[in-house]
Amino acid sequence: MLWGLSSLAFAALSFHSGSFGYSQQPLATATASESGSERWSCRPFLPKVFIDRPPPLTHPAIREATKVLDEYISGHIAEGGIDSLSIAVVTSEGMLYERNSGVLRANETNSPPVTSDSMYRLASISKLFTVLEGMVLEQKGIISWDDPVEKYIKGFKYRLDALDPEQSHPSRDEAPITLAQLATHMSGLGRDWPSGTAHDWPQEVTGGAPPENGLPFPTPASFFHSISEQYLVSPPWAYPSYSNTGFGVLGLALAEAASAAYGTKLNHAELLKRDIFEPLGLNGSHFLATDANKHLVVVPSFEQNIVDLDFTDTMNPAGGQFSSLADLATLTQTLLNPRSPKSLLTQYSMDKWLRPAHSFEEDDWTELGFVWEIVKARDSNDRLRRIYWKLGNIAAFHTAIAIHPGTSYGIVLLLSSAYPFASEIVYDAFEILQPAIDKALADASETLYAGHWVASGDDTNITNSSSVHLAVDRGTLYIDEFTLLGVDGLKKLGAEGRVALRPTRKDEFRIDVGIPAYNGKRSMGCFSYWATHDNWPVLNNKAINAIYFTGEGEGHCDAPRLDVLVSLLGPSCGWSLAGASCFPSSCLCSVN
Repeated sequence: MLWGLSSLAFAALSFHSGSFGYSQQPLATATASESGSERWSCRPFLPKVFIDRPPPLTHPAIREATKVLDEYISGHIAEGGIDSLSIAVVTSEGMLYERNSGVLRANETNSPPVTSDSMYRLASISKLFTVLEGMVLEQKGIISWDDPVEKYIKGFKYRLDALDPEQSHPSRDEAPITLAQLATHMSGLGRDWPSGTAHDWPQEVTGGAPPENGLPFPTPASFFHSISEQYLVSPPWAYPSYSNTGFGVLGLALAEAASAAYGTKLNHAELLKRDIFEPLGLNGSHFLATDANKHLVVVPSFEQNIVDLDFTDTMNPAGGQFSSLADLATLTQTLLNPRSPKSLLTQYSMDKWLRPAHSFEEDDWTELGFVWEIVKARDSNDRLRRIYWKLGNIAAFHTAIAIHPGTSYGIVLLLSSAYPFASEIVYDAFEILQPAIDKALADASETLYAGHWVASGDDTNITNSSSVHLAVDRGTLYIDEFTLLGVDGLKKLGAEGRVALRPTRKDEFRIDVGIPAYNGKRSMGCFSYWATHDNWPVLNNKAINAIYFTGEGEGHCDAPRLDVLVSLLGPSCGWSLAGASCFPSSCLCSVN
């Protein structure tokens, strides 16, 4: 299949031209479409063609967007307060943009500059690696996310009673804490246990997290003792509560499960080295600053002691890891394309991982996934899309790794800085880049799918009376004409006019008719579409509302060699793009 981008002229993009300062306002604003039928239309997005073949840096819109992004980053650096910054815009095949600015050791004069191999303390991005390890172990059949913690940590105890001793409460058998709850902050475990004591309350607030609360990072014994003593924030599965404690438990449980399965005792750091760092070649990822790696470790201008801390086995899974821009870019590539040979996860596992686990009723913007902190952003067609990110903050280190699954790219940001809002820089970067990504995706989709398709082959009864017209409009692929043996196929399916094509697999779509009388009603939303997704009879074992593409471009052909197969026409159903060259006169494909 020919995946090249078309040479269609691109519209001039309008980027935000305001201040590059920290008070920059979001680019996108709500429009009247929010309150109109467009909000309830359930219009499908374009297919994810950038998973396998991402857009090139040479695409004019992307080239311009990365230039604007670079100016934006320069503006942030000019504001001051940033010792070092490393950022990359990542696709499944490499980087669209990369920049390293600042010094490696801000506490020294004449320090060398940071590079993509410089090692930053990741803080809570460590949690992403912990869940990735869990996904790897689940694929191997070693764990299930529904397993209770007690399966791996014998004698694990926690209290389910409420602050009011008279209030009834479930038993641990009735409300087990599971691995999935730990990974989604839904276990009810508190943030940083053992908690400090508020000695001078209300005159002064003391306490906080170890070691700030005067306590060392806990040993496993003191850690589990504190869990058995302190009240849960809320019952398991009731409501999210961010929990470093929970991720400490998760890391310890996964290490116990893997140790039993692999037949050798492994701690968290050793497990990640075996299952993630070494298979992916992550040479800059580790848990301790040592004589062997300190020449690459980033040191901030203040609170330098954070670099030398040993978070121990209990807290390494929650926040103890170091990594580099190069390593995180490699990881991001594998998350964007699980079909890549170097990916640790299958497509099935990634589809399971990239979905919300909790949506906050208090707003319509934020969600929570398996470790992911999910926010939404408007694309260039004024539609909300999810950004899956994990943020990290500790002392002078502020980090983010984020992916936009809908358009298959990600952003990695590592800061050693007094400026703490890595999330703001990443969110603004998505808004700067998204119009260009959307434009490149529309161009690629037009090249691959759009046009007037006519039946090819020796049967003139088919070729003279059958055609399909596909078009890309406002981020959706539409079928405008569907004539089969002289019959209006769209009308037969109950549609009035053009209908969106909903991607179901690579190069495979369903004609998304829905229920015309219900479509667009706020009482229905997406229901009328997904409920009738497969509400059709089949011929040749294929639904009559299914369309899929196959074929490969060859040598001198500039036009895409695609054949659309419509099961209604049976085994002789080759189609070619009208006006294109290099197509043979015989049928190019068959259903069976």
